Amino acid sequence: MKKLMLLLVVSSMALATQAQTVTPTKKDAEKDVRKDLREIKEERKERNKKLAKMQFKKANADQKEINKDRKDMKASKKHLKNKGVKKPIAKAKEEVKQNG
Repeated sequence: MKKLMLLLVVSSMALATQAQTVTPTKKDAEKDVRKDLREIKEERKERNKKLAKMQFKKANADQKEINKDRKDMKASKKHLKNKGVKKPIAKAKEEVKQNG
């Protein structure tokens, strides 16, 4: 009886946490990719300025931020591909280029 109750409590907790996770919509994911592209572009400019001034430690920290953004963008790309968007990164780059 105790095992059955424990199983019910654990399974209900698992269902509750699973129901709370939010999956982004296709539109939100596309917006996120465009935002990540803009951020990466700005951070690269900052990193290059620091490299030109021979500030290697600060440039290395900026590169770590760029890598984090690229990782986020890759996850968004995977999500969008599952939603049926073909070439989401190329599409986002084109939209960023048009809109500035």
